[in-house]
Amino acid sequence: MTTAPASAHPYDGKDPYTTGCASTKVNTGKKASLKNEVGDSLGTIWLFYSRRCGTNWGEVSVAKSGSGAITVFTSKTSRSFSYRPGNGGHHWGNMLYAPSGVCAKATGSVTTGIGRANKGSGTTPKACG
Repeated sequence: MTTAPASAHPYDGKDPYTTGCASTKVNTGKKASLKNEVGDSLGTIWLFYSRRCGTNWGEVSVAKSGSGAITVFTSKTSRSFSYRPGNGGHHWGNMLYAPSGVCAKATGSVTTGIGRANKGSGTTPKACG
């Protein structure tokens, strides 16, 4: 049997929509372009917060053919989520508990095809609640 660390919160690593946490989501205003090596934008990542659950997560908007990863960070831990093409290009990562006074940020990556010009990434500025 595997147990979580004592500091883990019940919402850590969970989907914000299936848990209902997204029903009180707030756009923190923190976002970043997912840029390739020459600076072309291949999408956008936003950092969200749930008032009810005290959690943060990232959401990306990319091409429908895009795949990649979304990671949310605090100073102590992180949670990652990989996504595949589909869902109209709108994907979200798993949550990380970050109550009032804890800073969080989100990183996203996307691959839309073959070659370096089709790979991008970006990181939102930190939001401190």
